[in-house]
Amino acid sequence: MSNPKVRINQLSNIEWLDGSLCTYTISHSNHIWQINIPSNLKHINAISNLLTADEHERANRYYREKDKQRFILARAILRLLLARYLNRDAKQLIFEIGENKKPHVKGDTNLHYNVSHSGDYILIAISDSEVGVDVEQPDLNMHYEDIMDISYSKPEADFVKASANPLQTFYLLWTRKEALLKATAKGIDDALKHIPGIDGTHNTLHSTIGSEKDWIVQSFPIDNQHIGSIASAYSENTFWEFKLLQ
Repeated sequence: MSNPKVRINQLSNIEWLDGSLCTYTISHSNHIWQINIPSNLKHINAISNLLTADEHERANRYYREKDKQRFILARAILRLLLARYLNRDAKQLIFEIGENKKPHVKGDTNLHYNVSHSGDYILIAISDSEVGVDVEQPDLNMHYEDIMDISYSKPEADFVKASANPLQTFYLLWTRKEALLKATAKGIDDALKHIPGIDGTHNTLHSTIGSEKDWIVQSFPIDNQHIGSIASAYSENTFWEFKLLQ
């Protein structure tokens, strides 16, 4: 087995394009969709009929109504987007688990996706290769110092402490680790501190990240309260804004 390289960098001056202009074609690149969750979700019932009975059951497991509605919104929009890329009926899409333990649309294993939500935003990444995405809204009450020794390497912990905004930097590195582990389907485990998070090119062990492939991890701004990162084989991204009808 070969050991992969992970290249990490921060994107700036990105432009969120009007989603209505998207042609829903993708080749050797990533599409990142941003959904700003409105405070008034009065239209939630109109799109909730896209979900299956199993998905409604999953939604009902959420204790807080806000979390339930956010799940319904994310799942419905995921169905709408994938249906447009695949030219299929959104309500008829069937999801199944692949060999890599990641879900995909039944009948199509070439289109990959990943979903993340935090605070006021949902991010959906769609690609023709494995992809992971993460968005985080820094919690001002988070005692990040308590878990830094467990989750971050010594250079990463020093990097966070020396930054102008340690809390923001802590979450920046977290989104990178999370996006990479979601892309490889390894999931968060005891090896989290060995998952690279600082800018640069890192030599890693395939057993650490759960992959023999090389990866590119890129972070990007959403607003001054939310941080996003994507991990994939590609460096080319297009950023789309999915606008909800009010």
